[in-house]
Amino acid sequence: MNIKILALASVLSLSVICLQAQKPAARKPAGLAPAKLMTVEEVDAVMHRVYGYDPSIQWKIFLIRKSAVPGMTEVFLKLKEEFQHFYITADRLYAINGDAMPFGKDPFAANRHKLEAANGLARGPEKPVVVIVEFGDLQCPVCKQAQPDMEKLAADFPQAKIIFQQYPLPQHPWAMKAAVLADCAGRMDKGAAWKYVAAVYENQGGIALATADEKLKELAAEAGLDASKLSACAALPQTQDRVKRSMALGDSLGVSGTPSVYVNGHLIEGLPGAPYEQLKALVQYEIEHAGK
Repeated sequence: MNIKILALASVLSLSVICLQAQKPAARKPAGLAPAKLMTVEEVDAVMHRVYGYDPSIQWKIFLIRKSAVPGMTEVFLKLKEEFQHFYITADRLYAINGDAMPFGKDPFAANRHKLEAANGLARGPEKPVVVIVEFGDLQCPVCKQAQPDMEKLAADFPQAKIIFQQYPLPQHPWAMKAAVLADCAGRMDKGAAWKYVAAVYENQGGIALATADEKLKELAAEAGLDASKLSACAALPQTQDRVKRSMALGDSLGVSGTPSVYVNGHLIEGLPGAPYEQLKALVQYEIEHAGK
């Protein structure tokens, strides 16, 4: 499987990312678009009108949000067992199927500028040659699968700064609990915080919502963190706000699922599953072309 760098495509695969489900109205989407988004009911009505003749054709709407492409709305849905990404025109008369690709002399400059606000759990030099930012969800099984590659990148590119931005998905019931604890851990002890993240991924399958508080604190303590101080920090409104700002940053970039990894603003698709050597070559290429 080749790495696709924001390639034009009509199919999204859950084997690549944990796709984000429809957000509650309180989550403010980012980007430029018409003032009023289409509702799930409106999109569903259109799908019925187009495909209602065949009861065997099924669809499920995951996410509707404003697009970074002016005047358009994005719709993520599953149709005929394939994941589709639609751009709806402002007049709502056409749906364009595919992904928008950044273009121009420096196509990733806008992303790099936004990612200057990334303040999550970090490792690497203060003045790095390249910055790798991952938007992840500690309950996302695909994020867990991608972590070995992220660890290899950290080892192979000591000149790179790697930042983990919390992006807990609404359909994952204990992801927010893990995220606020990780955010606090990162500000208390970065080394122990990375151990905590690894431990959560390792034990992901054994964590249930009913016991998540206790289990997550136990893993934090085993990582060398003070569980009582961590709990007190996690309960602060400021901590919740930090995680929400991290999610809003992802929204502003167009993140629709996890893991979403940016190398100097260049979004990588195909994690996990893409050959590591290709991923490594891309990072090296961005290092060599930094500032160009």
